[in-house]
Amino acid sequence: MSFSQPSQPSSADGRRPDKNASKNASKNASGAANGKTNASNGKKKAGKNAKASLGADGNRRALAETFATAGRDALEDGDFEEAFDAFQRALGYNANHLAARIGLGKIWLEFEEFERTFEEANRVLKLDPKRAEAFELRGHSKRFLGDFEGAVADYTQAVALDRKAFAAFYGRAIAADMLGRPEAALDDFRACLALAPEFVPAYYDRGVLYASESRFADALADYSKALELDPEFAHCFVARGSTLAELGETDKALADFDEALRLDPENADAYYYRSLVRRELGDKAAADRDRRTALELGFDEENDV
Repeated sequence: MSFSQPSQPSSADGRRPDKNASKNASKNASGAANGKTNASNGKKKAGKNAKASLGADGNRRALAETFATAGRDALEDGDFEEAFDAFQRALGYNANHLAARIGLGKIWLEFEEFERTFEEANRVLKLDPKRAEAFELRGHSKRFLGDFEGAVADYTQAVALDRKAFAAFYGRAIAADMLGRPEAALDDFRACLALAPEFVPAYYDRGVLYASESRFADALADYSKALELDPEFAHCFVARGSTLAELGETDKALADFDEALRLDPENADAYYYRSLVRRELGDKAAADRDRRTALELGFDEENDV
């Protein structure tokens, strides 16, 4: 029995280019989790009231800064609509406000508008050619657009300018893996996790790389760490279950697939890989049901490698 490792994006700043999987992404990559909360209501109101409170003195730069700050706060809380509005208002007062441009680029990235992400990053770099965050953002856009060499170049610029840019190390690791450079990828995953030891996407994607290299014990360790940090990461249960199945740990594998489906009842990969284990155990009827459900949910059996 042979399992491919399901590819799963994880975050706004570091997702793999898979639109279907991104619906179930682990919590998110700009720090990776971007759950929407109400924590910043007061900050939002302050941003909305900025024009009234500061407009009297006509200080456009101060207004831009106030709205940009409100946008950053909303972005951190995962309220992209509020953040977008605030950044647009900031740019209305100062079209060259770099932080607002960066914030807008992050929102475009979140919504998979990679060309627009690229454009915002370029605008920033024309104004500030040494802005590490802009190189990182442009690297993300290039990676999702399939320009992996270009992404590596931009990430390299980012980490040269800011050695604490853990998401740039992460992005470069993913790009290096896509270019068939596993050792370079592992070096960057290590650098990322040294800076951000609770960054779930790096554990998950390093686990996928380890599994592809048949380093199953290392893969299990990384998947388990990711799940310790994010117990609701359904796709990571699928990946760990697939690795356990490779090792013949069928009971544990089934338990992981079951948990993935409890968290995400429409996870096609979980159904499909559970069907393989059930077939291996001789439960043909259950295996056929799982396979049929997986295909109905869009599992691409022909391209599963």
